[in-house]
Amino acid sequence: MSTSSTFLSRRQLLQGVAGLGAAQLAAHTGLVHAQSRSISATTYPGAWESAHRAILLPAFAKATGASTNLVSSLAVDTVSKVVASKANPPYDVIILDEGPYLAALSQDIFEKVPVDKMPYLKDVPSKLVDPRGLGVFVSGQIIGIAYNTEKIKNPPRSWNDLLKPEYKGRVGLAGMGSTLMSAWMVEIARLNGGSEENLEPAFAFVKKLMPNVSAVASNPGSLATLFQQGQIDISVHYNNNVGDLQGKGVPVALAKPDTGWIHIKSVMHIVKNTKNPDLAAAYINAALSPEVQTRMAAAPYFVAPVSSKAVFSEGLQAYAKNTADIEAMNGVDWAKLNPRRAEYIDRFNREVKV
Repeated sequence: MSTSSTFLSRRQLLQGVAGLGAAQLAAHTGLVHAQSRSISATTYPGAWESAHRAILLPAFAKATGASTNLVSSLAVDTVSKVVASKANPPYDVIILDEGPYLAALSQDIFEKVPVDKMPYLKDVPSKLVDPRGLGVFVSGQIIGIAYNTEKIKNPPRSWNDLLKPEYKGRVGLAGMGSTLMSAWMVEIARLNGGSEENLEPAFAFVKKLMPNVSAVASNPGSLATLFQQGQIDISVHYNNNVGDLQGKGVPVALAKPDTGWIHIKSVMHIVKNTKNPDLAAAYINAALSPEVQTRMAAAPYFVAPVSSKAVFSEGLQAYAKNTADIEAMNGVDWAKLNPRRAEYIDRFNREVKV
């Protein structure tokens, strides 16, 4: 628990970052502040959209004078719309998880990142920089075991705890079309002798788990709703969804499995053939600024930052103290998973029913 002096110091630092952030961001863009152009960008539904509207859009506007048409969209829909209109894309900037991004590489819809126009990129550790130069990792989500703190007094310690008879009819899962469930299936496979290319051990685990499963949600947002409605008490989930639920008064927490957290990276891209490449670059640069990264990492969003200059909020420090901790978390080799992911999703949809 932090002392009051430590808390005040952190709060003062946050205020300092917020106060200086806009001025520094404007100085780093190279764009005329008075311009009034607009760009179109995507975000994820739910807490992500709320965070981007409250934090990123105002920071981008202060730095450039430009406005943003922010569209809530799932990755598969985003990619489909861009591919369908390559010559005149509907968006200038899009956000995808790493898996959907790699799957869309063959579609040739990403513009090369102009590093010279993104000065805040230098604050991102090399392991969190896209080696292809076609996107920028801007944030991340942490996966653990979400549980109802009123109904489950002893926090779960292992993914195997989900199999306990005491959780019969209390476990929730999401569809494997989500990054959340795909990443979890890889982790379960790996822990039982499999890999991204062999999820057989994960399907065997889920088969044993089914007596405990009461619901399979279509996506992570719907899974969070099941917690809110009291229909499930324990599940695999993202830290930012848990933080959002906590902000709504839902008695839920996220436990760290004994095998470690899972980290999922989100990537922003400049869309090929955009008519506003400079503003698109400035938008992503704004997302990387210490001001935006710090505020996104605070309650209730707790989005894992990638900037080494971001201040980790007290709530986020329950998962990671700094970017080095994030780099060390378990991940997914999407290049190995993607070739078989459609097959795995189809099998999951057939076999995982309640």
